[in-house]
Amino acid sequence: MTKANGGRRPSHEGVYVQLRDRIDSGEFAVGAAFPTEIQLCAELGASRYAVRGALQQLEEEGFLSRRRGAGTTVLRHTPIETFRHAVGSRTDLLNYAHATHMLWDGREGVRADGQLARLLGCDEMREWHCLQGVRHDDQNMPLCIVRVYIDATRATIPADVDFSDDPVYEWLDRNYGIKPVGLSQDIRAKQLTPTEANKLGEPVGVCALQIIRRYFDSNNSIYLISVNTFRSRDFVYNMRLELKETAG
Repeated sequence: MTKANGGRRPSHEGVYVQLRDRIDSGEFAVGAAFPTEIQLCAELGASRYAVRGALQQLEEEGFLSRRRGAGTTVLRHTPIETFRHAVGSRTDLLNYAHATHMLWDGREGVRADGQLARLLGCDEMREWHCLQGVRHDDQNMPLCIVRVYIDATRATIPADVDFSDDPVYEWLDRNYGIKPVGLSQDIRAKQLTPTEANKLGEPVGVCALQIIRRYFDSNNSIYLISVNTFRSRDFVYNMRLELKETAG
C-alpha cells in the first residue's frame, strides 16, 4: 500500500482513523479476528509504534479485545457510551435496575466464611441464597457482573422463579413483605479474575469498580446484599447530597 502524506509513514492518529473507519463500516464482524500488528504495518506502511498505539486506543475504547496468545478480536462496531449512574434521591438509588437488562445464569446456597463475610459486611457462617448473572446496557453489551445474596432465613427462592429485569428487592417486597428502609454502600477498586474478565470481554487483571450494597429492613437487619463489578472505564457513579444548614 502507498504511504499517505507524500510518502511519510502514517502517525498513530492516522492509523487510528483508518482502523476506526474500517471497524465503523462493518468490514470486520463482531467476534472476528483482527489483523495482527505485523499485517497492519505492511498494509498501512506504518511503524510498529504507530500501529501498536492505535490498537491500544481502540482497545481502551472497547472496540477490540487483545489477549496474549489469542490475538485481537472485534468486540463492537459502535463506541461504548459511558454509563452514568446518578443518584440524587431514594428513588434514583433503588430504580437503577430498571435502566438496564439482567441475564441470570446461576444460583447456589452459600454460607459466609471469614473472607466472604468480610466482603459482604455480615456475620460469619450466615446462610444466603446467591444469585449470579450479568447486567447489560441498552446495546446488550455486558455492563457489570452481579452477585445477589438473599438471607436464607427470610426467604425461599423457588427453582422456577424468573426475576427477569425486576429488582430483587421488589420481588422480596411483593412475596415476603420485606421493604428496604436503609442502605449502606462500599465502592472499591479490584482486578478482574479470569472468570470475570471472560464475562465482561476484558483482559485478565484489568482494574474494575466494585460496588457492594447492603439493604436493611425496618429492624435495621441486613436481608439483601448486592455485589456489582463494573468495567471502570465506562462507568461513572455520581451521588448528589443536599446539605442544609441547621439552625443553632
